[in-house]
Amino acid sequence: MWLIPTILAVLCVASVRASVGLTADEPAPPVGHFVVSKKPLIGTSEPCLLLDMSATFHIGYIRTDNTAAIVSFALPDDSMVSGDCSHRHAKLNLRFGLGWDGTFELNLAFEKNLVPTHFSLSGATMYYKLVPDMFPEAKYANARVKATMSNEQHFYTSSNAFVPHSYLCDKPQTFIFIDPDRPKSTRALSIHSVQVQPFYVPESGKFSPPETCPDDITTSPAPRTTPAPLNPIGHFSLTDAEGNPCFLLSVGVFFHVLYELKDNNTVAAEYILPPNSSVGGGCGDAKATIALSFFQGFNLTATFKTKRNSSFELVAASVGYVREPKLFPYAEFPGTEVNEVQLDGPSLFVTDLGNSYLCKSIQFFDVGSTVKLYVTDLRVQPFAVKSTNFSEASECAQDLPATMAPIQNATTIPAFNTTAATTVPIGNVTTILPTNATTATAVPIRNATTVLPSNTTMVPIKNATTIMTTPKPTTPPKEPPEGHFEVKDTKGHACLLADMSLQFKFNYTKTDKKKNTGIFDLPQTAKATGFCGSDNSSLTLTFHDDAFNVTFDFVKDKAVKGKESRFNMSTIEIWYTEVPSIFPGTKSPDARRHVRSSTLNIFSADADKSYRCRADVDIAVTKDVSILASHVQLQAFGVKSGKFSSAEECSEDSGSNQVPVIIGVVVGVFVVAVFVVYIVVNKRKAKDQMLRTLT
Repeated sequence: MWLIPTILAVLCVASVRASVGLTADEPAPPVGHFVVSKKPLIGTSEPCLLLDMSATFHIGYIRTDNTAAIVSFALPDDSMVSGDCSHRHAKLNLRFGLGWDGTFELNLAFEKNLVPTHFSLSGATMYYKLVPDMFPEAKYANARVKATMSNEQHFYTSSNAFVPHSYLCDKPQTFIFIDPDRPKSTRALSIHSVQVQPFYVPESGKFSPPETCPDDITTSPAPRTTPAPLNPIGHFSLTDAEGNPCFLLSVGVFFHVLYELKDNNTVAAEYILPPNSSVGGGCGDAKATIALSFFQGFNLTATFKTKRNSSFELVAASVGYVREPKLFPYAEFPGTEVNEVQLDGPSLFVTDLGNSYLCKSIQFFDVGSTVKLYVTDLRVQPFAVKSTNFSEASECAQDLPATMAPIQNATTIPAFNTTAATTVPIGNVTTILPTNATTATAVPIRNATTVLPSNTTMVPIKNATTIMTTPKPTTPPKEPPEGHFEVKDTKGHACLLADMSLQFKFNYTKTDKKKNTGIFDLPQTAKATGFCGSDNSSLTLTFHDDAFNVTFDFVKDKAVKGKESRFNMSTIEIWYTEVPSIFPGTKSPDARRHVRSSTLNIFSADADKSYRCRADVDIAVTKDVSILASHVQLQAFGVKSGKFSSAEECSEDSGSNQVPVIIGVVVGVFVVAVFVVYIVVNKRKAKDQMLRTLT
């Protein structure tokens, strides 16, 4: 029982309304200041989410006479606060007493967009109990209710590590919550004023400069139909010795840079290319280079060359950065300078001379072993520039109406080890990320068959008796449920399909310092998101109230003469929370964890086919995290009409079919051998009998 006198005073003042209408002119309750903090690897807790809010709840319910009533009460400014902050998601939970035997809880979830330049309120849920003293004559007295906010986007705000913002709005907003079991009852949260910052909170614990809501904000914002650009777009140019433009570039770039922490874990720093970056480089008839410098010690360089005086292409790229504390907190080697280089890769951005290359869609490129670039709204013309305006554009295949057309000019540059002094040419497309990742080994489990050595001799035994033992009845392990998951393109067409059963195993440490394993299955209700590209695709599955998030990255190698292009799963990344219900007795309850393995080469098939494997495959993500996959069918590229293409079977399945055939052949040979021996022996006996008769 949770009793808070100040809250009860507020609740007692609230009236029970018989109508479903909400009062619009009620006074605003006090503003509550709520803070979620996180504990870093070293030092004291730091604020990671700030919320100042004045709000009133309007909770509708059905009375015993089937009439509707509404109870209204304010959000107490001394509500209990909890929450969690991670790289892309943040949560805040507010709890307070409700009546004499109830607790009210409001959960707010925030997230960044794919390339985190903005944040928004992505979801809200309220939990409460219909206690009689708060909801008099309730038809479903003491029933527990869970209501969720309708699928709308709120508090959309631009914010990044270098230019963080908070969201501020002092205009009334009303959010509607829905309970599928009781859809006729009205539930609403009226926000009188709010300021929130769920990411990039300053160490001082104070809000960053705010972005304010528009003057014409509606009480129920509609879903955003025209999203803001993923990256801020910069416009850059070079001039020749005479001052004429010779190189034009417009682009938005997001950097995803891996680095190691002092505890040997690998995490990512993320930042964007500032539109006001300094420009350097040079133009030539056959070669042109542009270098963009920003912050202190950060740069991006791209080199283009002409090809047979008819076209141009990108031939090299490099990224320089400094592990400074603001972007690379708790880095194992703080302050060190790193320069990643990518040379001699596949042909990129191939365009006729005299034209510009245009690609508004997002493209992904690996530079070296630690950097991944997310490039959007790219337009470049490094040669034959005639004015300050781009020439006619050659569009990339992603921007064309045929979404699933094969794309030749947007191949992912594979990474290679840049620690050596020698530059290594790039072969097949692949993604190589953390060096401490563990390569998964595919091991069939349930359908394993023991094969005898080839020198085993089968000897018949006279008067042998076979003793049959009755095995003890055993309960077979419960099979993980098989789920169907899809990723859709911007037109709503399925572009990635996955049918699979997954079982996760996580080793963790208990409070008594003993090791234990948390085991759970992937639910069929997991939320599927991701993207589809020409050479890279990704599937992210989120489940258990966002406590678990697993991402599978797929890559497609470049077709060569006489060899079909193939795809495979190259990376598995998992963010998870050690929730006590799955990790009983954990030493770190609700701790947020991250593991990644990016040197995989599993689930491979021809690019125009699907991959299928019914057998069990054990995937080691790290030494403490593994996934048991079964009944898998995947297609990451070339999906047509939302259906799998013809399947390429895994070796485990084909092997299990071959074993009965081998046994049958061995038995057949044995029978034939016995028959031959029988005939030879009988003929020898008949010959001996004939000789004895003649003598």
